[in-house]
Amino acid sequence: MSDTPAESAAQLFAEQAWLAGALITGAGYGVVLALFWLCLRALWHVIKYKQSSRRRNILFLLYVCIMFLFGSLYITSNSLFTQFAFINHRGFPGGPSQYEEVMFSTAVDEIGNVCYVVANWFADSMLVWRCVIIYRDFGVLSGYIVLTITGLMQLASYVLGSFLVIQLTSPQSSPYINANHPVNWTVPYLCVSLANNILLTLLIVARLLLYRRTMVQLLGPGHVAECTTVVAMLVESAAVYTTFTLLFLIPFLMQSPISYAFLQVMGEAQLIAPLLIIYREAQGKGWISCASSVGSLTVNADPDIHIRRFTDIEFASDVSYSGMRSMEFSPKRNSSAQLAVEEGREEIELREL
Repeated sequence: MSDTPAESAAQLFAEQAWLAGALITGAGYGVVLALFWLCLRALWHVIKYKQSSRRRNILFLLYVCIMFLFGSLYITSNSLFTQFAFINHRGFPGGPSQYEEVMFSTAVDEIGNVCYVVANWFADSMLVWRCVIIYRDFGVLSGYIVLTITGLMQLASYVLGSFLVIQLTSPQSSPYINANHPVNWTVPYLCVSLANNILLTLLIVARLLLYRRTMVQLLGPGHVAECTTVVAMLVESAAVYTTFTLLFLIPFLMQSPISYAFLQVMGEAQLIAPLLIIYREAQGKGWISCASSVGSLTVNADPDIHIRRFTDIEFASDVSYSGMRSMEFSPKRNSSAQLAVEEGREEIELREL
């Protein structure tokens, strides 16, 4: 006697996709948990020991806690819903996959749906703010244009997201089975959110590339700021969520069961980008710290100025003394090096690289 369920190969594949998505979502929550702890430590340190930008860092800390709460509620809801489909109601007509498709309106899953949409609004709002900050020094007109375009798209996301939540809380309605509504708001909402993310990604990357070019012209290729590296561009532009949205939307439009997996993962993936952005800012490696430090340099700056951490500027010397290696001066309150003259001897306090 075979122990294989009396289900078709398509049903089994759909169930595998739902279960795989639940497992991957758990791994995504692990990443969110780690980033939350890193952000919490870094922000607490700068709030405690640095008076500059204290208000902004407190707001960052509040934002991080709210996003972590959304991620925790989402993973709890998704895990319970998976348990209901594969254990509590495994005898549901059509199997666990059919249960997952049609029971989006259950109380347990409603919590996850609402958390997903609201967290997406928070994540997109962070990206809009990020783009406006990056274009702030590019010109007043450019900042207003960027804010107007992205703000209107974000407003459309709020409206469509509200319709989606109403749809998902209605009985027997889901992104896959929409019997009681003539319009499936899943596609319009995700398309607007995706278009907004792609536009913001292109704007941010273009600005960072232009900034990188300016840095190379002023200071040379050896002194490119850390906020213009490839990794920084991916983080600052929140390309992570854009990628996962495409991984869900394309199979969804093709009516492929693979979309079941990425539908669940998006709930945690959208939290990674804003947490990474805030963590970089707390470390002094984000755009705000980078631009504020580099902005203090003049066009006639010495070509030997290195910007390695954006909370302080260190001056490197290429002069060798008695076979010693090149040393770097520690910045002081009134001068870049402290000179002491004792009995005709000149001592230079140097800090070794």
